[in-house]
Formats: sequence, structure tokens, C-alpha cells
Amino acid sequence: MMPFKIDSAIVKLDSESGKYDLVDPEGKFNKNDALMVVESDDFITMQLVINAIIRNDFKAWKEVKWEDNDSLKAILVKLGYSRDEIVEMLKEF
Repeated sequence: MMPFKIDSAIVKLDSESGKYDLVDPEGKFNKNDALMVVESDDFITMQLVINAIIRNDFKAWKEVKWEDNDSLKAILVKLGYSRDEIVEMLKEF
């Protein structure tokens, strides 16, 4: 099964100007008026969660008990993914 891919680029801080520059060598975002920036750890988590949703049956998702203070990253553990399985999902990107 092919994993879901999120188009992405890097936003880099220019230390001299104090402004951010978009690093988009493929030009995927050159026609966009506005973009949203997400921290890299959160971005990876979002990709993992999306691919976990695609791979997993929905019964398992319905059985996950969420607490108000749970982080998004906790969902993979609650779904029973091991460290090795998460590493394998990361390799798919």
C-alpha cells in the first residue's frame, strides 16, 4: 500500500534579516498566496498518523480512549504500534 504523501517545503530563518525564506526547489508552492508552517516533529507525527489511519482498521481507532491532555503522538502507542513499526512507516516517506 502506498503511503499518503503531504507536499512540503522548508522554511528557514535568515539570520541576517531575521525573516523566513521558503526553500522550495521543486516550486510546488510558487503560486500560493499563503502557506502554513508546522514544526518538523509535528509534521512527521501528522504523516505517521495519516498513514496509520490508512493502514489500520477503523475498529481499532474507535477503541482508542483519549484523555484531554493526550498528545497527538500518543495515538500511535495507544493503537499498539511498536517502535520498529513506526520506524518502518518513517522509511516509507
